[in-house]
Amino acid sequence: MSETQVTHTPGPWAISKVIKHGARYYRTIRQEGKFKLAEVFAFNEGATGSEQGRKEDQANARLIASAPELLEQCKLFEKLLSTLIMEGHSGADLERDNLRAILDRVEGETA
Repeated sequence: MSETQVTHTPGPWAISKVIKHGARYYRTIRQEGKFKLAEVFAFNEGATGSEQGRKEDQANARLIASAPELLEQCKLFEKLLSTLIMEGHSGADLERDNLRAILDRVEGETA
């Protein structure tokens, strides 16, 4: 596992309440108690957008807000897989390599 410099805003991240600006409603992802990281979704007052689309947007917002914690858990899981490999468990090496590839993309080590 390589040591990398943090290239993202540390968590925890939180989802704002619905914000109204003119006829537009949206939520943002924020570092708790700090600045806005991203606008997650927006819709217009009276818009005919599907309820399913809004539910999907809210699910995406929850996933994005959970990203820092998911990253830390993946790093811990990578260490666990490495321990299993050293103990001779077959199959753990492939899973660890797959996880490492994902972590490299997340941490910006590969395109």
